Amino acid sequence: MKYCIGALALIACGVMAQPGKPARTPWALDLHGVQFADGTMAQDGDYGDHHLGARLGYRTRLGPRWMVGANISYDRRAFDFDAETLFGGTLPVWERRDKVGVGLNVIHLLDERWSLIVAPRLQWSATEDASLSKGDSYGVLAGGLYTLNSDLQLGLGLSYLHDIKDTKAFPIILVKWQINEKWKLDNPFEPGFSGGAGLELSYRWNRHYELAWGAAYRSDRFALADGVAETAAPLAFLRWSYFPQTGWDLSVMAGYQFDGELEWDGQKWGRRKQDIDGRLGFGVSFNFMF
Repeated sequence: MKYCIGALALIACGVMAQPGKPARTPWALDLHGVQFADGTMAQDGDYGDHHLGARLGYRTRLGPRWMVGANISYDRRAFDFDAETLFGGTLPVWERRDKVGVGLNVIHLLDERWSLIVAPRLQWSATEDASLSKGDSYGVLAGGLYTLNSDLQLGLGLSYLHDIKDTKAFPIILVKWQINEKWKLDNPFEPGFSGGAGLELSYRWNRHYELAWGAAYRSDRFALADGVAETAAPLAFLRWSYFPQTGWDLSVMAGYQFDGELEWDGQKWGRRKQDIDGRLGFGVSFNFMF
């Protein structure tokens, strides 16, 4: 599901590309940090982790019916394990995971209601004892977005991801519904904590402040010196955002990551899993537009 971040950035471009709507600032820089409380693994004790990341994006029009966008992102996830080895002493622990991604978004406006979407992406993700080239993955999202009226957009896409030693394909529902002047239902755009995949209900009581509730599913797959590891869990979150309307905004988030799992697909040991207990998390995100 991590590939859905590109899909949600694409929806933002789709909203901007509506006929009659003014274009947004072409450049956007997102900086985010996330801290989770320690979690307990079923076999190997406690561990903690935190993220620091950045994403730079650019989007522009190419004539009245085409929109293109590109982005590059970097994320570092640091780990702190109580144990020195995992899965019965067969897997040495790691200190960090680095992830680099590049993506391209293309939107074609068929008419005032229909838009076609294509979004390819490349990504590399690995720990410090493995080469990033071992953690390469690629994928593409394709779909359509339909504007029912000025307040409601709905879309359906299919995402294909050739991940590290794994291939996934799944449908994605895209929604942006301005219920009234204060309430809105859409997919979460904030990177890091809530991630790019999920659903969010927000309430903006004035032009500067917004409160939102939502849920997402988070997975993180990366290469190790011996095989591939993946963490995955659902997440519910609360977001508070401040919009000074001067080219930047700030969001503070809190949430709960429900019970998930750690999976290891080792070259010698095969596929092994263990459960991870739920835990609290906190995050902050800055968005600069220029």
